[in-house]
Amino acid sequence: MVIIFSEALLVFCSLDINSMMRNASQELNLGSANSKLSSSLSNLPDYYVKLVELIEGGKVVDLNVRCETEVRNEEKVLETYWIVPHLSQACIVVNQETGRKRYLLLEPVVSEEEENLVNVFYRDMKKLLAFSSLERPEGARKKVSLIFDCFERLTREHSVEMKDTLKYKILYYLFRDFVGFGVIDGLMNDPNLEDISCDGYDIPVYVFHRKHGSMATNVKLESSQLDNFVLILCQKAGKFVSHANPLVDATLPDGSRLQVTYGTEVTPRGTSFTIRKFRASPYTPVDLMRSGTMSAEMLAYFWLLVENKMNFMVIGETASGKTTTLNALMMFIPPDAKVVSIEDTREIALFHENWIAEVTKVGFAGEGGITMYDLLKAALRQRPDYIIVGEVRGREAQTLFQAMSTGHAAYATLHAGNVSQLVYRLENEPLNVPRIMIQFLDAVIVQSLWASEGVRKRRVLEVDEIFGIDAVSKEMLVNPLFRWDPVSDSFSQESNSKKIEKIATLLGRDAFDVVEEVRRRAEYLKLLDKADVRDFREFVEAVQQYYSNPERALKKYGQEESVGVEGGEEVGEEEGMAD
Repeated sequence: MVIIFSEALLVFCSLDINSMMRNASQELNLGSANSKLSSSLSNLPDYYVKLVELIEGGKVVDLNVRCETEVRNEEKVLETYWIVPHLSQACIVVNQETGRKRYLLLEPVVSEEEENLVNVFYRDMKKLLAFSSLERPEGARKKVSLIFDCFERLTREHSVEMKDTLKYKILYYLFRDFVGFGVIDGLMNDPNLEDISCDGYDIPVYVFHRKHGSMATNVKLESSQLDNFVLILCQKAGKFVSHANPLVDATLPDGSRLQVTYGTEVTPRGTSFTIRKFRASPYTPVDLMRSGTMSAEMLAYFWLLVENKMNFMVIGETASGKTTTLNALMMFIPPDAKVVSIEDTREIALFHENWIAEVTKVGFAGEGGITMYDLLKAALRQRPDYIIVGEVRGREAQTLFQAMSTGHAAYATLHAGNVSQLVYRLENEPLNVPRIMIQFLDAVIVQSLWASEGVRKRRVLEVDEIFGIDAVSKEMLVNPLFRWDPVSDSFSQESNSKKIEKIATLLGRDAFDVVEEVRRRAEYLKLLDKADVRDFREFVEAVQQYYSNPERALKKYGQEESVGVEGGEEVGEEEGMAD
């Protein structure tokens, strides 16, 4: 059951949710909290963690979170799991006649009498918070304490004696609406959801689930509720939306991407919003292996390309996971290299000290704006070793390829279905990159979203190397290196690598030594997978250990063989990625 309380809307944005997220403050100490939290609590906001601990400490574990009243007669429950233990739950159901799935967000049920009491608390809490927020208490602990203090004060003023069950219900809805994301807070806290979208007034909110795909939910917003809700979302993102400025692209405090259309002039069905959720812990190459997006051999190949400053792009359709893959591969950047990333909306997340993250700025009245082209020009003066462009859309493409031609390692994403479409887009408006410059691109990753048995998965369809231009036909010379087979859901190597030969020449080594090094790194990645090294900080540290001492790194994770290229020992010939 999803409950909407309008009283909270006016102060929804008065507290900063970013400072209240667990990863925003490592110094938080909430009373007698248990220091060893379960994995289900580790990514939740601290106010929910505190509530769960209070509930479990008081042995009150049933707050009447039920799905029976939400499930229709023709539906069958497929899966249920807690989002916030004891407080909010996800229930996936399927219509047995049509096969369509629904996502039910379940929260504590309140009776009519209890709802009246909650509304009284909401009204008075709004006044207290509006006054208290003027003091601007610093730190997540103080802001959480402020809600608890206001609640205790109102309880005394109204001389209300309530059972712990009702107390925890009220606190849940107070935190949900005054601090969290209101009616969609449960969706925002569900780690299995990638996208959340509302298409208009009185239309169910839709979500994209990692396992079950796109589904309607039991959350709906009326016209006034949706308009107010979107205004508040934009305020949280530091943006302004109105009928005069009805389109907004922004980043929410937790890093999620927000796109909004306001009113009925642009979208006749009413105000809409789409949230592409931000992962608190970015995908690593180990995650790409486990999910089947890429193989260990492909990852090891790109590890070598990144180390030797070879340029590549990740292309594909919308929501194919281009930025996720690019971000994961950037974890192979050597530890002391200088990195500059340029984006419209902040998505790149690196565990790298020598990194400048730059974001575009929208001007006011046509003045003061900073484009990706401006940032890229400025980045070239900062002498970076690596340049990362979140997505190439305009004339910055020319500058990016100029950077490639002058020795900067450059990486980017772009919307295209294959190499031919990539070349076509680069050569034409608005990118206008001369073909003679496209040859500075060393490799292209083509990625797609693949549906199998109703489950969507992201796969790299192919990896192609670009190694020049035909002197007669002027066509790009492309070497198809890896291919994905949808029948077996596996990858195969189609040819020997031209870039491996180029790297071998640059290193002054035999090509077969470099092939052996790629094999060793693939084995190292498999060892990291076996050791469950999935946290991006831990993974980057493991890569840095390999850069520092490959033999020691291999030995640490269970492989006691000596190393080929880096260890300096001769290795025998074997078939691999070189001619």
